[in-house]
Amino acid sequence: MINILRVEFFRLIKSKLFWIMLAICFAAPILLSLALVGLVSLIDAIGGTDSNNISYLLHTIGVTPLTLSELPNVSGNIFLLSLISSSVILSKEFTDGTMRNAILANKSRKQLFFAYLIVAIFIGIAYLLTYFISTLIFVLPIFGFNDLPAGDAATGFLCSLALGICAVVFVQTCVIMFLFSVRKQWATVLFPILITRFVPALFSIIVSIITVGEAFQGNTLSEAFISWMPFVNASLFNAAAVNGALVGKILLYYAIFSGVFIVSGYFTFEKADLK
Repeated sequence: MINILRVEFFRLIKSKLFWIMLAICFAAPILLSLALVGLVSLIDAIGGTDSNNISYLLHTIGVTPLTLSELPNVSGNIFLLSLISSSVILSKEFTDGTMRNAILANKSRKQLFFAYLIVAIFIGIAYLLTYFISTLIFVLPIFGFNDLPAGDAATGFLCSLALGICAVVFVQTCVIMFLFSVRKQWATVLFPILITRFVPALFSIIVSIITVGEAFQGNTLSEAFISWMPFVNASLFNAAAVNGALVGKILLYYAIFSGVFIVSGYFTFEKADLK
């Protein structure tokens, strides 16, 4: 499998798409900071409100914690970029006939499947770390971290990163499942996008319907119930006030779904006829 990984990482380094998407991930926090700073300057210039008050408001809202709190959400733009990159790059192995040739060269399907899984997860983590590091460099120094003690801030950073990595694994195992099950580029791109975009939205709609029903009965839907709803619970994560139980639930669901994707993709590929 080492030889397969060497070849795939060499191809990855040569891919323009990989580097373009990586640059976008790095630029996103920079653009966010510039937009917010520009907003403060614009309001100050037109004399609508004291810029110091706006700056204080942005600091109070917690731009940095809000940015990091989005990392567990698989519908985030960073995951969309990594999904497109991995699916397009890796699916070429099937469309170009490389996969079939590798099997004819006595490469086991198990080695191929897990080598590609490692590459896909690497792509996702590379994008996530790039976005994370850029946030720490360009957002944190400007907007702070809600004046939290160093220990609480560190906990927020680490939990955001850990949940983000689990979200990456979820997204990339979904890509790999369709890559080895359908073996078509359009399907490998489209179906994971549909899952990561519409499945979380579907669960949110379900929670909203239940909330409205409870409201008609004079009740309020408890946060404990919502915290057990897949994908919806990720939206409850707050990097500035980490809830250990919530983090555990998010990790549990992502681990289960990722495991299902891996098993499904692997056994489908094992039975596939690639002639």
